[in-house]
Amino acid sequence: MATREIDEKILSEIEKTGVVRRKDLLESLKARYGKEKGFSGTSLNRKIGELISEDRIKVLGSEEFSEYGIADEDKRAKYLVSSTYVSKKRHVDSLIGKASIEDFFENQLILKELYRSSIIFPLNPAQLSGITDFLGHHELTDELGIKIVHDNILKQRFCMPEDLRDSLTESLARLVEKYRRPLRNQNKQYILDILGLFSTEEVIVWVLEEDLKTLEEDKELLSKKDLIMSEIKDVYHSKYLIHIFEESKDDLLRLMWEYNEKGKEKGHEDERKIALVLDNILDYAVENREKAVYYEKLCGVRK
Repeated sequence: MATREIDEKILSEIEKTGVVRRKDLLESLKARYGKEKGFSGTSLNRKIGELISEDRIKVLGSEEFSEYGIADEDKRAKYLVSSTYVSKKRHVDSLIGKASIEDFFENQLILKELYRSSIIFPLNPAQLSGITDFLGHHELTDELGIKIVHDNILKQRFCMPEDLRDSLTESLARLVEKYRRPLRNQNKQYILDILGLFSTEEVIVWVLEEDLKTLEEDKELLSKKDLIMSEIKDVYHSKYLIHIFEESKDDLLRLMWEYNEKGKEKGHEDERKIALVLDNILDYAVENREKAVYYEKLCGVRK
């Protein structure tokens, strides 16, 4: 394979995650291209060294971890990043720094550019936490900002610093009430996926309880069993929520039996259907437990 083509594949692999440890990069490249000429461990190590010497790949030390949102207790660890990504990062950091509560129009333009950038170069945890400054002011900017955070968070394959993780989840937890209704909407789904990924159990269970109260209060909706199941399934049948449901099984069972008892009362028979909704969620969690995705597993991918 031509040297230039090998170089481009190495750089492309780095840019998929933004930053990567050398060992992880070698493993990814060998898994993807191991049968092709020029992709042995020795050859790849040599090529990576050459790209570093040519300044096409930069090596990040521990003093730069916070700037890139890297959480790693090993201060001797080194991460690789493409020079192109470093340049793009400066541009993205500058845009995020311009967030304004008052200027919705400018925020929208900034977020559109951040979205375009994130398609090619994933945003790092520090940048994703910074995007929360755009949220909560206008529905259109919320929609795009939440999507950017959602799509990029689920691509991450390294640990987020605890302070950035807490800042991100707290901002989204405050925002979830704004988009709790209607029962099924994209902003709500994205927020719950992110909070589920980080095992924010209290918020997920609270939102589910509130959604069940909405069903209980809406007699017309409650009378339509198929619609109820569809609305709930679309939101809560998510691989990012399975871990939460496993951890919260006692709470879900308690709610299920409470609604079962309510449904025994005259005039409240339809409320038993809410017990079936919870039963369905419990079924989904058990039947799909091997598909569960949550932060500890993603973080563990980093070696």
